[in-house]
Amino acid sequence: MRAFSLVGPLLAALALVAPVQAQGPRAVAAFPSAEDTTAADGLRARLDTAWLGASLLTPIAAPPELWEQAPDTTPPEPFVGDTTLPCLEIECIPQANRPKRFWRGVGELMIVQFIPNAYSRIGGQEWAMFTPQSWVDNLKFPWHWDNNQFVNNQFAHPYHGSHYFSAARSNGYSFWQSAPWVFGGSLMWELFFEVWAPSPNDLLMTTLGGITLGEMTSRMSALTLDNESSGTERIFREIGAALIDPVRGFNRAVDGTMFKRSRNPEEWRPSTVFANLEAGYRVFSPNESISNPDAITTGYIGAALVYGSALRDVTHEPFSHFRLNLLVSFNPGDGAGKLSDLNVRGSLGGKALGDSESRSQLAAFMSYEYQSNPMVEFGAQGFQGGWTHATRPNQGPMLYFDAVGIFNPIAAIQSDYFLTAEGRDYDYGIGLGGRGEMRVIWQGRAIVGATANYRFIPVISGFPAQHQMLFLNAEARYFFRQRWGVGAAYNQLWRWSAYTDRSDVNRKASELRLFLATSIPRWEELK
Repeated sequence: MRAFSLVGPLLAALALVAPVQAQGPRAVAAFPSAEDTTAADGLRARLDTAWLGASLLTPIAAPPELWEQAPDTTPPEPFVGDTTLPCLEIECIPQANRPKRFWRGVGELMIVQFIPNAYSRIGGQEWAMFTPQSWVDNLKFPWHWDNNQFVNNQFAHPYHGSHYFSAARSNGYSFWQSAPWVFGGSLMWELFFEVWAPSPNDLLMTTLGGITLGEMTSRMSALTLDNESSGTERIFREIGAALIDPVRGFNRAVDGTMFKRSRNPEEWRPSTVFANLEAGYRVFSPNESISNPDAITTGYIGAALVYGSALRDVTHEPFSHFRLNLLVSFNPGDGAGKLSDLNVRGSLGGKALGDSESRSQLAAFMSYEYQSNPMVEFGAQGFQGGWTHATRPNQGPMLYFDAVGIFNPIAAIQSDYFLTAEGRDYDYGIGLGGRGEMRVIWQGRAIVGATANYRFIPVISGFPAQHQMLFLNAEARYFFRQRWGVGAAYNQLWRWSAYTDRSDVNRKASELRLFLATSIPRWEELK
């Protein structure tokens, strides 16, 4: 249930991305004058072509702007909104002059610390019973890698860290100014809010994962909000935004802006946005044959969000472009939902390359990866950087390529021998690797693509070993009326584990997904 706590708000937020009266990807805002006809046509073309990108739910989702008819380097028109309304949000003030509510942020960070600790103390959890003596011990004695279960370390800690980030971000601090708050909050937690010895893995995962999830949820909550709305829609939007980013919701309640009609800040609206929901059937096999009698079958639901342009916005502020991919599987025995896949990759910066006939750029990203399913148990936080390219030769299908290097200061991968009483069954190490992607896109109709993702993980904590993991994906999607889609994806995983004191283990697994998908446009609110 702890891992499932974020799934509902995320799915709800993606549903709120669509206005109530949206009519699909062709539903665009009415322009008030004949002079705006060209702008309307350009926007409609971008919306029609952008629609396809959001239906890519898997980790190889392609950016929406790949379907544009021709390269367009012109920056998009800034979001304005209803200029007759005042703008009451702190984001309405330019970042350079924006007030920093330091003491409010510190107070909220401390609340974020005390609430989970108090809950665990009431529940009799030993680790939460801190005392002044435990503070002295934690400052005096060495740090130790902890043995918590996979979901606690790889999801709960980063998610907790996202609230540290929000304590600064929602109080006037920029992305880079908010990042140290996550490190400080995590260090404080390790030293003073747990009885057990501080853990380097917790500090790394909470800090890196907290920054990535924190900026993602901050932008998602802003995208869900609409200060110009009222009535029932406004209530649901405020609830959804508060569930995604509780610290922002608290501040909106304190400031009295939660139900006041006002103008939306420009930075709340990206240049393009697209959401997708899908549902289907998954089969996991312990080898390459899906028909294996030991295969596991399960239903699933998924969601994806493509925020901003992968080719125009990467050079702007951090996370002006990011991709979110979420899958929740259902155990066929008890019907319980389980967070099985959560991947976020946000831009940190970039530099455009090439000429007007193609789009190439060098780009840097920050990433969060979580996979816990019958095929693989893997989690990592870190950075990616490399080359992305899109072109359309002879007005044929669009071709997209992506080649990046990967560095994970902390990575966790399932172990064949390491198991503790607390339930830890995975090794920790540094992750080094790369990722390549290729896509062929027929505008508004179909997508065929493939991705390769490799990781080398020398173990730091666990059974001494060197793990290698190669993940291959191939998928195809076909669309009806540019709104509804059907598709199939086939994944293969190879893991080679060379142990120092145990027999080496080589494993192979595969997955087949069959699904139906629908897009959720939000164009009317991005006019």
